[in-house]
Amino acid sequence: MRRRIRNLLPLLGILATPLLAAPVTPEAVMGFKSLKDPVLAGNGAVVAFTAAPDRGDPQGRVRRSDGQLFTLERAQKPIVNANGRFVLFEQPVPLLEQENAGAKERKGLKAGRVLIQTQTGKQERFERVKAAAFSHDGRLLVIHFEPEQSEAAEPADEAKSEEDAAPSIDEADLGSALLVRDLTDGSEQRFADVRHFALPKKGSALAFSTSAKEGKGNALYRLDPALKPVLVHQQDGYGTGALVWDRSGAVLGFSWGSLQAKARQREHLVGLFARDALRWQELNHADFMVSAYSDLAFSRDGQRLFIGRQARLPAVPEKPQFGQAEDLTNRDLLLARADLVLWHGDDEQIKTREMHQYDKERKRTYPGVWHLGDDTYVQLTDSEVPTLVMGDNPNHLLASSDKPYRKMISWAGFYKDWYLVDLKTGQRRALAVQLGSADTPTLAPGGSQVLWHVRDGLYHHDVQRNRTRKLADGFSNEDHDYPSPAPGYGFGPWLSGDAGALVYDKYDIWRFDSASGKLNRLTEGREADTLYRVQTTDPDALSVAASAELLVHGVNEQSKAEGLYRLALADGSLSPWQQGDYRVKFLAKAAEADTLMLSFERYDRFPDLYLSANASSEPEQLSRLGDQLDRLDWGQAQLVRWETEDGQPLKGVLITPPGYDGQRPLPTMIYFYRFMSDRLHAFPQMAINHRPNFPWYASEGYAIFLPDVVFEVGRPGPASLKALLSGADKIVEMGVADPKAIGLQGHSWAGYQSAYIVTQTDRFASVVTGAPVSNMTSAYTGIRLGSGLGRQFQYESGQSRIGPSLYEAPDLYIENSPVFYADKVKTPMVIMFGDVDDAVPWQQGIELYLAMRRLAKPVVMLQYQNEPHHPKQYPNKLDYTLKMKAFFDFTLKGAPAPDWWVNGLPYRKPDQ
Repeated sequence: MRRRIRNLLPLLGILATPLLAAPVTPEAVMGFKSLKDPVLAGNGAVVAFTAAPDRGDPQGRVRRSDGQLFTLERAQKPIVNANGRFVLFEQPVPLLEQENAGAKERKGLKAGRVLIQTQTGKQERFERVKAAAFSHDGRLLVIHFEPEQSEAAEPADEAKSEEDAAPSIDEADLGSALLVRDLTDGSEQRFADVRHFALPKKGSALAFSTSAKEGKGNALYRLDPALKPVLVHQQDGYGTGALVWDRSGAVLGFSWGSLQAKARQREHLVGLFARDALRWQELNHADFMVSAYSDLAFSRDGQRLFIGRQARLPAVPEKPQFGQAEDLTNRDLLLARADLVLWHGDDEQIKTREMHQYDKERKRTYPGVWHLGDDTYVQLTDSEVPTLVMGDNPNHLLASSDKPYRKMISWAGFYKDWYLVDLKTGQRRALAVQLGSADTPTLAPGGSQVLWHVRDGLYHHDVQRNRTRKLADGFSNEDHDYPSPAPGYGFGPWLSGDAGALVYDKYDIWRFDSASGKLNRLTEGREADTLYRVQTTDPDALSVAASAELLVHGVNEQSKAEGLYRLALADGSLSPWQQGDYRVKFLAKAAEADTLMLSFERYDRFPDLYLSANASSEPEQLSRLGDQLDRLDWGQAQLVRWETEDGQPLKGVLITPPGYDGQRPLPTMIYFYRFMSDRLHAFPQMAINHRPNFPWYASEGYAIFLPDVVFEVGRPGPASLKALLSGADKIVEMGVADPKAIGLQGHSWAGYQSAYIVTQTDRFASVVTGAPVSNMTSAYTGIRLGSGLGRQFQYESGQSRIGPSLYEAPDLYIENSPVFYADKVKTPMVIMFGDVDDAVPWQQGIELYLAMRRLAKPVVMLQYQNEPHHPKQYPNKLDYTLKMKAFFDFTLKGAPAPDWWVNGLPYRKPDQ
């Protein structure tokens, strides 16, 4: 199937465009442009986005509502000013230059920016940019440049005395150039040595601080409307640690400390500048200090300034040096230079986790609040309850602590206790104990009540009465097949005046009424097998009116058809707007207009952008990247249903080649993980990575099958075997799959499943297993290097779904481990691992490889050096992609065996 005319597709009943289409190849995948970073102007008149190939430099695109399109080469990540007259893109270093640079040179490569006027298309470029922004009202463009590249430092002047030496300020703390341009008239100002700048949520106020060489003249300024700097504070050798405006741009908050001290030990005062007056808050005490890592945030009403203080920790000294020959045998000096990490059985966290979190914990800050009206400060968090959920209620906020559960993370997973914190006194009220990480309480904007879900129960807390009651059972995840408490489905928005909130079960939206304490179902999703969820059209809103009309997304669980609806809260009526056999996504609403940005997609429909004047109008297509499909041999997807041998209903997605008429069986590749039928209307990822590229395989005459898997606690291996065998039977029965030419490919959790399955059946002709766990008994006590966590929780409460510990049920760990059944394998196997895998210990691949090798089974292991769980280096990704395809061509299509499969490859490295 190299080249064909698209025609009627009897299997799916789809009439395709009769165009001459080229085959999908790896080169076509590399050059295929995906749509990323869509941004809608506040007035809805302009959309900007990135057209990014998998391999190559991205293009920036700007589309006006009148249809005018501008294309910018080597541009990505756009931001749009408020009136849509200007768009600023990041301009990355050319890929060719990045690839040819050495490691040291690559660190010096810095991205630029490109500005386009959307009325004329005129472009302007800025080199080596650290940060850039528009003011909220769109008037100002601010460009903060990277420091000038300095030449190698000259040797120190030995004749210079200590008294003459300038204050020592780290180069990283020095400022660089800042450009401020008024976009209304083109006037601009440039400032040198700028360290930080800040813009408010509203208006066009601007503040910036400076840090010059030797600290001379370091200061903080605000700009007046004519872009003239007005001095706020000046002090040599000092600088800002944080800089922030209140929402309106009327009050400026900042921290101010000596830049000559180490960042972790650098004490700061907190300053507040308003109405041309400056006042200070001294918050450095024996236990806490405002440090270089402290952050500041104003409440929405500007009446409170939240300040994160760092726990005062002693400096960790450098290892002492040997000063003289006698020091070489000095016991104390030698011990001070020892590299010991001591693992204690009662440690709060295992040492790899502690080491992974070390810098974060040393920099952790504990928020408190400065009440600006009465000039009081209240500490709200500490090491016992460290995490505050920021909000705008003037009386209470939520806080959480995982401290009681840090030791048990290793085997039980992540849990938190939740508290209500009084902002006036700092006192904490315990609300909920041991909530899972997926269950986060929600505080009403007015602070009168809290809702949360835990262990199948929905709870309500009345703050004034200090009363908690259970509202209902049954709001837990109905598809939760893990050996842990099922989480809830979360919450929608609160209603104005704390009158109530929207709550989700699997299918429906419920309205909780605060006055009556009752729950009323607003939708009939359960009857229609449709899952409904509110779409947030105004991210800045704290609540929605009780009579509002909300945008709602729905997906039919059976057909996977999706839609957008209007839900009237006043009477609960649900009106359809967009519905069809596709996936529809609400992307954004214009801040100052009713304009909505959407995308529609399915396997054979690119997710182009659409604009609609409102939630009643017909959307109009804005982007045209989907035209790329007209030139490619694509194929199509359909939903397949079947039952397992014990009557469990399952679904999956079947992708077939272009023009396939269902009259002949095809070589078939099965790719899976968990719920794959949700991908029916998903446009396939056009990338070279650890997954097979579906359009490429379809273009080459393969069927691709994506079956659902439903697991059983204690039996993850047998459950996946049951699902895949029954699914394979179904597509063979349909006449699509050649029963002698079905291969498996899975990665990570599906890597485990694929490795297990071929130890239990010889039904499949070949298997490619990426990063599999092969031995649960050894993996159980392994480490996830990416997080430093022990892996026990994955088996007792997480994805591996065993339940009991290894010591309580060793038989389950053995029964579900591929390595113990390697002698049963008859299926040719390719194992892939990166040797710095940060999720699965790559020794798991070695265990499986050594077992297969010892038993003389057909096996090859691909070890990609210096690669994590998913290969990142493009040459390695391409190599794996091509080897995987060649292996399936050999085992499923009868192509010649790849030489590496027959003869292997000797180890080699460049001569030194």
